[in-house]
Amino acid sequence: MDLSSGFHIASIEVEPNNGLVRRDGAIVELEPKVMDLLCLLAKARGETVTREEIAEQLWSGQIVNEDALARTVFKLRKALGDDARDPRFIATVPKRGYRLLVQPEMPSVPAPSPHIPLDWHQRYRGLIAGGVVALIMLAIASLLVLSPDGDGEDSSALALIERADDFYAQIDEADNASAMRLYERALALEPDQPQAHAGLSNALVQTVIRWSPGDWPEIGETSRIQTALANGRTQTEIAQRQLDRALGHAQRAVELDPGNALGYRALGLVLSARGEIEPAIEAYSRAVTIEPDSWEALINLSDLSGYRGEAGLALRYMEQAFEAMSRVYDEQAVRIRPWYSQTGLSIAADHLALGAGEEAERWYRRVLHWDPLNAEALEGLAAQLFARGDIIAARETCALLPDEAAITACLGE
Repeated sequence: MDLSSGFHIASIEVEPNNGLVRRDGAIVELEPKVMDLLCLLAKARGETVTREEIAEQLWSGQIVNEDALARTVFKLRKALGDDARDPRFIATVPKRGYRLLVQPEMPSVPAPSPHIPLDWHQRYRGLIAGGVVALIMLAIASLLVLSPDGDGEDSSALALIERADDFYAQIDEADNASAMRLYERALALEPDQPQAHAGLSNALVQTVIRWSPGDWPEIGETSRIQTALANGRTQTEIAQRQLDRALGHAQRAVELDPGNALGYRALGLVLSARGEIEPAIEAYSRAVTIEPDSWEALINLSDLSGYRGEAGLALRYMEQAFEAMSRVYDEQAVRIRPWYSQTGLSIAADHLALGAGEEAERWYRRVLHWDPLNAEALEGLAAQLFARGDIIAARETCALLPDEAAITACLGE
């Protein structure tokens, strides 16, 4: 099936040779690998294409991590206007790959107009084609001129936000600073972009609860929000200015797009940092109502429930967050990966604190299923195995630890 000349997916027109998708009257330009993925799925005609097959076709001979594939799928879904939670075009086949939900159709070739002689078409076909090529080249040249760096890279507000989100997800001071600059650049291009307002609000809060200047000793094993509130760091003049600015951006995000969970998550975070716990819980709950798989909001609800002394409720929220992360991992791998194992370990620790050793063991095993050499999970599992007398399994688990000192400590020798 030769798709190079173009095909349709429902009402969407795809032009592989030009790297274009026409949807709802708009023209979207796809990166080459994104177009290659679309064509690969289209050729499969509804059959599942495995991750391994996609990696081989798109990155032949290269070592590819799952983040690259997840990002390519994400970009394709965005170009098609698809939603991973309620897909119309691309379905995720858990643990296997992806498949196209709509059969591709070849465009029909219109007959020549009866009012125009056939030789007219033949005579001017080259001229028309040349004009189209000229228009495309002019558009490309315009994009190159408009790019602030002059290198042709996508510097649209959405592209800047997407890159900023990736920086923000790394939970690093330098990356957070980069995220702030990118969000600000996006807002300079589109002042009413709700995602940029929400993202900038989050990054501003992080400067207060994670990277305020001066000594900042931890308080027990509490969260950053709880530590910040306990230390009074959110009450300094600098912190208050940052949080006031963050609140303005979060409120603007909600005002611009009240149906988007992102704005409510940002509002919940800044309200938490300001010590306004009940309004923060209300904002996070609103985010989960809008987007049930909003794992960040669920983690934050767990955090605030723990702050109020509601250990059981905090544990339930954290378990819901882990399940939500599992459902959307393929689409949000870059953002979820830093949190995934740690969330499972937190759940195991909470079960231990409640005296539920069997449940803790089950969660250690869940973490190890996807993160098989996680030292904390191995040590926790070994401890549970020792506690119930399964000495052989416990010793085998300890032996998987990365160095002799850790193994010796795990064995209690």
